[in-house]
Amino acid sequence: MADKENAAPSAGARAAAGPRLTRAAAKRAAAVAPAEGPGDAKRRRVALGELPALANNAAALRAPSRPVKPSTPASRPGRHARPGASEARGPAAAAEAERCASSSPPRAAESNSASFSAPRATADTDSSASSSPPRATAAAAAAAPADPQLCGSYASDIYTYLRSLEVEQRRRSRSDYIEAVQADVTAHMRSILVDWLVEVAEEYKLVADTLYLAISYVDCFLSVNVLGRDKLQLLGVASMLIAAKYEEISPPHPEDFCYITDNTYTKEELLKMESDILKLLKFELGNPTIKTFLRRFTRSAHEDKKRSILLMEFLGSYLAELSLLDYGCLRFLPSFVAASVMFVARLTIDPNVNPWNTKLQKMTGYKVSELKDCIVAIHDLQLNRKCPSLMAIRDKYKQHKFKCVSTLLPPVVIPASYFEDLDE
Repeated sequence: MADKENAAPSAGARAAAGPRLTRAAAKRAAAVAPAEGPGDAKRRRVALGELPALANNAAALRAPSRPVKPSTPASRPGRHARPGASEARGPAAAAEAERCASSSPPRAAESNSASFSAPRATADTDSSASSSPPRATAAAAAAAPADPQLCGSYASDIYTYLRSLEVEQRRRSRSDYIEAVQADVTAHMRSILVDWLVEVAEEYKLVADTLYLAISYVDCFLSVNVLGRDKLQLLGVASMLIAAKYEEISPPHPEDFCYITDNTYTKEELLKMESDILKLLKFELGNPTIKTFLRRFTRSAHEDKKRSILLMEFLGSYLAELSLLDYGCLRFLPSFVAASVMFVARLTIDPNVNPWNTKLQKMTGYKVSELKDCIVAIHDLQLNRKCPSLMAIRDKYKQHKFKCVSTLLPPVVIPASYFEDLDE
């Protein structure tokens, strides 16, 4: 029985039975039938990926140069009928054709009418789009409903809640733990670890939130526990393992993080460090980070519609990651750093215009005079005045997919007038 099923049918049987098609494939084949040649009908099998392209190509070939009123199936002549043949056959033939048309399945009629009306709809759309003025297009875009995933109705409440979370003392690391707690770890060692973690995140294609959370776990752990320099890399990969489990859909396995350290640490050591970090954090892993606030600020800071918002996004991400290298930035809140990043990013894109305005001041809740110290720190990082030997972030944002934003440089000196508070 199996041999009979698997045996190839004879040529005569194939010609009699025709190709085996699903209902959808048969409908598509019927739609493209007028555009096919005699050789296309003998085609036995079509790859699934080719079916949509085939139907679209046939529809494009059939599309007339101007809108054509679709004819009903009852009045449309047969495929092989000659023009005027229906009039020559007389009333009896016309009645027979009408009877056949009325007994045909409604789905086929709908399919045919849809296939013939599609070009008209396309042509009408194109003509209306080309004839409508830009003002009408802008008005239509403004009247379009907002993206519900942006949670516009709750954005203000969410932002207020995040601001309340970031000031909680239990969620913040100490800004002086290098001097007060650690004896063997220095600020430069921390910067080297952050630079290396950026490479790890790039290697495993982790999202930005994973990187920010991992570094926040590192700082929280070092704020409480004394650690030797030989265990600093272990703390880094264990923190990234936890952050990846929290943020990623498919996080790397512990063996992957052991491998990335050249197997300096065993899996058991990694899991033991992971357990110690989780106990310290009390499993409260979802802290607001610089990236959390940067997303909201970027949409407000982008005002030049001639430039893509991607340039602002990539430049902001680059400057925010540079701030992670600086141990001195720990004294600033994440929202504070994000607001300063927006100032430096806008200064870099357009140095001739004051990068701060009342809209950003209202959105962030900070005056520009309050941000001055953080702005200067990020500005120095961008000009390689700090951490010049750590190149992972700079090399990352030299790539074309990030629009080479690390090659953009701001003015060497920020005008003093830019730090003057604005009148609300």
